[in-house]
Amino acid sequence: MGKVNRRKFIGNLVAYNATVIVGASMLMACAKDTFDGHCNQELEYLPIQDDNPAIAFWKKKCEECGDCIEACATKQTVFGTYLASSSKHVCIHCGSCIIECEEKALTEKYHWQDVLAAIDDPSKIVIASVSPSVRVAIGDYFDMAAGSYLVGNMVGACRAVGFDYVLDTNFSADLTIMEEAGELQKRIEQKTDMPQFTSCCPAWVKYVEIYYPSLLGNLSSVRSPIAMQGSLVKSYFAEKMGINPRNIVHVAITPCSAKKYEITRDELVTDGLRGTDIVITTRELAKMMKNRKVSLTAQTGNFDSLMSAASGAGIIFGNTGGVMRAALRTAYFNITGANAAGNLMELKQVQGLTGLKEAKVAIGLTTLNVAVCYEMRNAKVLLNQVINGTCKYDFVEVMACKGGCVGGAGQPAGSSKIEKRISSLNSADIKASSRYCHENPEIKAAYTYFLGQVGSAKSKKYLHTTYNDKSHLL
Repeated sequence: MGKVNRRKFIGNLVAYNATVIVGASMLMACAKDTFDGHCNQELEYLPIQDDNPAIAFWKKKCEECGDCIEACATKQTVFGTYLASSSKHVCIHCGSCIIECEEKALTEKYHWQDVLAAIDDPSKIVIASVSPSVRVAIGDYFDMAAGSYLVGNMVGACRAVGFDYVLDTNFSADLTIMEEAGELQKRIEQKTDMPQFTSCCPAWVKYVEIYYPSLLGNLSSVRSPIAMQGSLVKSYFAEKMGINPRNIVHVAITPCSAKKYEITRDELVTDGLRGTDIVITTRELAKMMKNRKVSLTAQTGNFDSLMSAASGAGIIFGNTGGVMRAALRTAYFNITGANAAGNLMELKQVQGLTGLKEAKVAIGLTTLNVAVCYEMRNAKVLLNQVINGTCKYDFVEVMACKGGCVGGAGQPAGSSKIEKRISSLNSADIKASSRYCHENPEIKAAYTYFLGQVGSAKSKKYLHTTYNDKSHLL
């Protein structure tokens, strides 16, 4: 799209978005007159600020094509809802702009060298927790087939780079489901704050905080798996391993740029400590490996024995619809006392690269209407339905990235790659020794020896969080 046409497109979009965004404490009905003719239409790139915790802008590389603006405006419906300028930018840190920028003028904020510095510091215990999507994308950086499931190679490479412990964030994905399914059951019984929205994606959470603060009560109070993993690494894990938590540097290895923002949230400080100190992406892990001359194919290894066992349900968290499928498996068990089978295990209706999907699920005498979506343009449809009282759904999963976390901004882009990653994680789920979060023996042990019961006071402290109205950012 040429610059003149793009400016016309952006101008029209600014006016459109400004009049349809609903739910922020300050409605923007007059925004068309306010925005038209101002600097929104003159900007040819997103004005990423230096203090953005997740995204970096390298101006010398920018060709001012406007692709980043188009992605932010059309996919995530953020740009165009406020008066943007060279000194003001509203960001949910999703990284859609990074994915679209072919010139690499936009990247995640790089922190991989900070990790290497921590590894080289003998006073630090450096612990890696690795998200499910990383194992099906790391091979892309080493000329391996897209979607290759490389968990052993990945773990071995992390050890070769120098991590003291390598844990599986899928453990906390299982734990997330235990708490989220219990929360869903309580909401259904009490008929309060429905539908329940998932809370795993920090970009989505911030979007609700900015644009729909009246619906914050609909968000699950459960922390994301990475946030949960961090709080337990510096409490449960540290206690079991006899490590001073203040000597731990916990590193989350993720497909996501928004996780770099998430770890800065004060709501996630527990016992005076941030659970996760550094977030790096799949791409940054590859940079570390190349810096330390570690060959992925030459490595093999296993996760450490504590906080690393995971069910197939935890594995599919990386896929769109995966959180929904995992939660419904455990909700089914909680309500009926039996494990789900057949169609409910796969729930094909909520899989695949369609931006908004739905299904009707029977659990005992209860029938649930569920929906799964990615990108905020699809989430906004559902949010507006909740606002105007027409939403028919009981449970909704939302992710910011196409295909879910497998399509995150810290991974190589491309629909064919995403589809292969989805297929790879689904296959790992099918092959898992157990496909139910509630059967994970490490999860049972964590509740027995540390957390108590699902929803207990200790679970609330370490596994749940709160949210805040951020509409003032507009």
